[in-house]
Amino acid sequence: MDIDNCLYSVVASNMRKTKNIAFSLILLFTSMTVAAHQDFWVVTESGNVKTRIKTGYQYEEIKKVLLIGELAELLAKKLNYNEPILLDFNHYYVGTAEPIYFLSFDNGTIKYNYDGARKGQPLLSGKGIVVRQVSSEFDIVNTLKMLEYSINNWKTIKKEQKRIEYNENYCNWIINSIDTNKSIDILDSKETEIIREIRNTKIYRPEKDFKSGITYYWQNDKYNIVFKNKNKEEFVASLNSIYDIQQKWNTIFIFETPADFSVFDTYKKKIVSKKWTIKNAERNYRPYDINHIGGDKFSISFSHYSKEPGIQPKNQIFIYAKYEDKIIQDLNEIMKE
Repeated sequence: MDIDNCLYSVVASNMRKTKNIAFSLILLFTSMTVAAHQDFWVVTESGNVKTRIKTGYQYEEIKKVLLIGELAELLAKKLNYNEPILLDFNHYYVGTAEPIYFLSFDNGTIKYNYDGARKGQPLLSGKGIVVRQVSSEFDIVNTLKMLEYSINNWKTIKKEQKRIEYNENYCNWIINSIDTNKSIDILDSKETEIIREIRNTKIYRPEKDFKSGITYYWQNDKYNIVFKNKNKEEFVASLNSIYDIQQKWNTIFIFETPADFSVFDTYKKKIVSKKWTIKNAERNYRPYDINHIGGDKFSISFSHYSKEPGIQPKNQIFIYAKYEDKIIQDLNEIMKE
């Protein structure tokens, strides 16, 4: 029996194979290890707007920050503001963190509040508006509302800002900011006509040398998935959020959230699956490792630490069969039978 037929049997039998077969599949299809890694920054400039994101892996949040930078430049132009702007994003990717915003008028320096920390470096050449946030997901419209307030009230921010310590979500900062509770009032305020105009702007996912395939554009706070082939564009779906997009062979996995995904077939040019929800997705903190393993079969895997006995981290492996639109959620469950 070849690998493809073996996997088909596993799917069809609804996990009735033996522990030995399951163990063999795990060894054959995944040898995923968790290596030490280091966070990194991605810095870009769009007109007078500088963006910076600190993260740990190639998350879609990087692309979102690039989108925000372009929209922020448009907002600054509409408000006739030409001075430096820094939008600084700290991505909390190991769990869920509610957004917290820091507004200041300075050169963007962060002093790190721990022993042996290096002296903070200016992120702007002079003083300017700084909108800094920590979150597990960055909201485009809310960020623009924070920037709009800052542009219209930069003198007040400069006057009221104070040195504060922030020691949450793996941040040990001493920074300038006005009272962080002010952000609640800003977000609750009525949306202005300028924000409504920008919300209606159609802006595509920044991709260097993109020619054809799946992409999306942001408009009216929706991520509109489209399939582009030369000059032709076909609408696929409209989503509230985007977590990840990965193409394997002629198959594209579209993750709306860390838990939910759908499958697009580039030959049929349509979504060919229902929306699947990944079991234990809350334990995952990095983009999924997806591999084409033969025929219409794909493995989806991630590693996580648990309280279960045995070697850590634990590896969780899914098998997805596209033609039948079926999934084995966890091969480890087969091993326990």
